[in-house]
Amino acid sequence: MPEAADWQQLASALRELHRVLMERARRDYEREHNVKLSPVEQLRLLTTDPYFDWLRGLSELMVDIDLVREAEQPVLDELAPAVRAAVDHLVAAPNQSEPGDAFARHYWPYVQDDPHVVMAHADVKRALATWPRPQNTDAASLLHERHRLTEKARHRARNR
Repeated sequence: MPEAADWQQLASALRELHRVLMERARRDYEREHNVKLSPVEQLRLLTTDPYFDWLRGLSELMVDIDLVREAEQPVLDELAPAVRAAVDHLVAAPNQSEPGDAFARHYWPYVQDDPHVVMAHADVKRALATWPRPQNTDAASLLHERHRLTEKARHRARNR
């Protein structure tokens, strides 16, 4: 089961992935809208503009992981497969027969042409390498695991 250092490594890898994706999306937004964003404008757009909606799933996952990773070891052991499932599902290549979600539609073109995104993606995959896999990997099971993680995170947030 993942140790505290493994949880920290995964959290750090996800933050770096989020950072490089925000940077790339900001550059694309500035080019498409012919503007230069200040940090305050970028934060406002990241949280309110539909252009950046696709990043929110990653943001929410990072928050959920941060909330649960301070739990007692039995809870962490129970949630480790759910965390693995949630991260794997988010960064998985889209199935050719399905259109994919908004994150995948933005993410995979960046993985294919931005070396910073490629490196951050590799770091996330490396951080997950020793994490236990969920028993079921069908879409419904993965969504259930993600929901379970969210519920545990919300419970921890309410009881702080």
